[in-house]
Amino acid sequence: MDIFEYLPQLIIAYDGSDEFASLIHVKKSKPDTDYYCPCCGGIVKPQALDSTKEQSHYYHITGKCTKESQLHFFCKNWLFEKGSKFYIDDDLFEVDSIIIEAPWDTPLGEYKPDITVHTSSGETIYFEFFFSNRKTGGDYFCKWSYLGNAAAEINAKEYMYKTDESIIPRFTYLYHDGVCFSKTYIKRDLYATTIAKIKNELSRQENLDYKARTEKLDWFWQKLVENSPKEEILNCIDSMPYEDMVLCYEVIKRKQCMSHLRQDVLDTMNKKTIGNIRNSIGLPFDENIYFDIRRYKGRTYEAGIRLNIQTEHIIYNDFYLRCKCNGGDFEKSAGFPKIIFKRNIFRVEEIEIPKNRISELEDIFNKTVEYKKQLIDYEQELSKFEKNGYKVRFNNRRHTVLKMDETNKFEPILEDRFIGTLDIDLLSQEIQHGLKDKAENYFFRNYMKSRKTQAIIYDLQNYKNVGAKVHVGYKKNCGKDQESGIYFDLEIYNGIIYSEKLTPDDNKFLGAIESAKQEIDNFLEKYNAIIDLVSKINNCKNCFWKAALTFNCHGVLRLEVDQVYIEPSEWHITKEHIDLSEGCPSSGKSLQNALEKKMKQVMKNMEKYGYRVMEVRQQ
Repeated sequence: MDIFEYLPQLIIAYDGSDEFASLIHVKKSKPDTDYYCPCCGGIVKPQALDSTKEQSHYYHITGKCTKESQLHFFCKNWLFEKGSKFYIDDDLFEVDSIIIEAPWDTPLGEYKPDITVHTSSGETIYFEFFFSNRKTGGDYFCKWSYLGNAAAEINAKEYMYKTDESIIPRFTYLYHDGVCFSKTYIKRDLYATTIAKIKNELSRQENLDYKARTEKLDWFWQKLVENSPKEEILNCIDSMPYEDMVLCYEVIKRKQCMSHLRQDVLDTMNKKTIGNIRNSIGLPFDENIYFDIRRYKGRTYEAGIRLNIQTEHIIYNDFYLRCKCNGGDFEKSAGFPKIIFKRNIFRVEEIEIPKNRISELEDIFNKTVEYKKQLIDYEQELSKFEKNGYKVRFNNRRHTVLKMDETNKFEPILEDRFIGTLDIDLLSQEIQHGLKDKAENYFFRNYMKSRKTQAIIYDLQNYKNVGAKVHVGYKKNCGKDQESGIYFDLEIYNGIIYSEKLTPDDNKFLGAIESAKQEIDNFLEKYNAIIDLVSKINNCKNCFWKAALTFNCHGVLRLEVDQVYIEPSEWHITKEHIDLSEGCPSSGKSLQNALEKKMKQVMKNMEKYGYRVMEVRQQ
């Protein structure tokens, strides 16, 4: 809002146009008398002299002046003319000069008071006018604090009715000696309720580092006002004492436009707290190995030693809770008592490490130092190894290896491969296996695309009409009995009945095809009676039953039987099954009796859904 809206009417005017004219307040004017505007010299007349609803004022007959010129004249010739005196609370001052709307630059933004008064005793005082509503917002407090001068406010409406020039006006301090006295200004001023409050408390403590701390607080505020990059704001906060960091965190939380920094500031504070604990424990200094805590769940954390190292080839960041009793390896299943924080803000007094367990931390620390040395040695070996045309990256015990091809481009050989030890020879072996697997995979990927191969596979899939499926592809970590490589798998009834590791050889593939056919023949011979039984069930006259052969997740073949009329919910089923593993009925009367029991159970299952099933036997 324009400050000159606080003075909407002219209240003083000259009673003549010559140099001997006197200023007449509107309350002392005579009706229907011409007066002269002190700002533009135009003719004005008094109006609303006896009104109780409208303010008495002069209105222009001729000429025109601005509200700025009215305010300037009002202050300079009526309220703050040179030599005039005024009180601010109980302090008496004498005017030397005034400036209207003078801008004052501060690192925290420009401040432009309505009036700046220079007193005869050398003080500079800022005045803020208000007519009906006070000005709020704009972070006045931080600017007053930086400039260091007093600020006061004037009720313009009150002094418009001032008629006796001999009465010394009395104003009220807004700001003086680091304190803001107006709740109206403080209420919406975040700086006043946070940083300025702490600065005022520090000044009373005669703190030796008061100046440095307050400068950092104001520097932080300046960074927020300027919307500086995140890194600058966090660096500023990180350089502060813990108490001031908490204050900055509260400011960030309340300043809506900076809420995106909340978690970053919290992390910075918590790292500071953990650093203080490191110092109190007295562990040797190592920039890569240090005491730390990590989240367990919620606000529960666990303490230990962190190894954090990054080199050209190695990135390692892991957390150790304790060492094994026998040996120098690490165990992560148990550790120190859990730490439960009351808030997300860590506090030193909430992190308690029993003195009798400091030696355990030292032991973990020493073992971690040993492992760091191994990593540094391994880094040198990886550097030498790369000269063979490889690129190697080790990230938390997992290797990624690239090799340069004929076109001088790097292609992956190993991706995120776990190798238990830091052994360059073992890495070389893994790379050779990777190269071999890559070559085999390339061969079979192209081999499987040929028409001849596709025709052979199609013939196998339709062999004896069992609905066979063929899978050819790379397998990794296949178990104790299978090594990584390209495998040929034959699937029927949702189960793999034959698997063969292939080599880049056409005869090996053709041999696998013939072996797969033989496996199908063997399967049909073994389960021929059951397959015929499934066919009879699915083609019975009442069309009530359906049956199927399928392998379960353990590789056991089973005969499933179900009804076709209703679809049970996902939580309830009606079907039943008979396992056809060794020792279970697979043919003859015993299988028929077992199947009959399962069919009766299916009908009972249907009754759970509200269906009534009757068995009708033909004589």
